[in-house]
Amino acid sequence: MDLLVVARRLVHVVLGALWVGMAVFTATFLTPAIQDTGPDGGKVMVALQRRGVMTVLPVLAVGTLLSGIWLYWRASFGFHPSYLTPRVGLAFALGGAAPLVAYGLGITVVRPAMLRATALAQALGSATTEQERAKRLAEIQRLRARGATAGRLVARLLIVAAAAMAIARYV
Repeated sequence: MDLLVVARRLVHVVLGALWVGMAVFTATFLTPAIQDTGPDGGKVMVALQRRGVMTVLPVLAVGTLLSGIWLYWRASFGFHPSYLTPRVGLAFALGGAAPLVAYGLGITVVRPAMLRATALAQALGSATTEQERAKRLAEIQRLRARGATAGRLVARLLIVAAAAMAIARYV
C-alpha cells in the first residue's frame, strides 16, 4: 500500500466534500436567505467575511484541485493521452475539468462580487443622501444577484464533478 496515495486521496475526498457541501449550501440556502433579508443581509455577509469564509472556500478548492491533479497525473502515467481512451480515464478527466471551471468562476466572479457587495454594505451608513444610499443598495443587489447566479453554476459544476468521481471506476 502506497501511503502517499492514500493520504492524497484522503485529502482530495475530504476537502472536495467540504468544498461541494459549502458551495451547494451557500447557493441553495444561504445566498437566497441573505437576499430575502434585503439590506440587513449585508450584516450576515460581514460576519461571514470576518469568520474567513471568503478565504476558507478558495483554500478548500485549491487543496482539492492540487491533490486531484496529482492523483490524475499518477493514474494517467504523467497525463498520457492514452489514459483518456478507457471510459474511466475520460470520466476522471471530465470530472476534473468541471471543478477547474468552477474554481475559475468562483475566483473571478463570485468572490469579487460578494467582497464588493460586503464592502458596500459596510459603507452604507456613510451615505450622505437618500439618493446615494439607494444607489449603493441597487449596486449591492446587482452584485449579489451576479454572485448568486455564478454561485449556482459553481455548485452545479461541483455536483457534476463529485458524481463523475463517484462513478468513474464503474463506467
